[in-house]
Amino acid sequence: MTSNAVVLDSSVPIEHFRIKNKNNSLMSRLMLEFEELCISPLALYEVLIGQRESHLFDLTVILEELTVLSFDEKIVAKAALIYRTLKEENKLVDNFDILIAASAIVLKIPLATLNRKHFERIEGLILFDDV
Repeated sequence: MTSNAVVLDSSVPIEHFRIKNKNNSLMSRLMLEFEELCISPLALYEVLIGQRESHLFDLTVILEELTVLSFDEKIVAKAALIYRTLKEENKLVDNFDILIAASAIVLKIPLATLNRKHFERIEGLILFDDV
């Protein structure tokens, strides 16, 4: 993994598929700014289950550009800690979002999302600010 990397939430590639002018998508801007675009298996799953037939070409091209992260015990432990903290504060978010955030925190790279509301609750997460 390069030092100039970003983790994508599923909202980023999904927006790219839906937007008519691909050059205006956050994904396109990230591809210009970062050497490496990373995605967790869970975010990739969210992207894949929502794809239409018309997006398959775009999906194939984008998948070639992405580094799919793997989960390890550090990420799982961090996710469990985040879950417990958010539950204690009565601010729980979706488990997938917690695991995606834990990946970015453990790897010490920013997360790009179009759903900042949930991710802003997670302490220690660096969010990409060009949204």
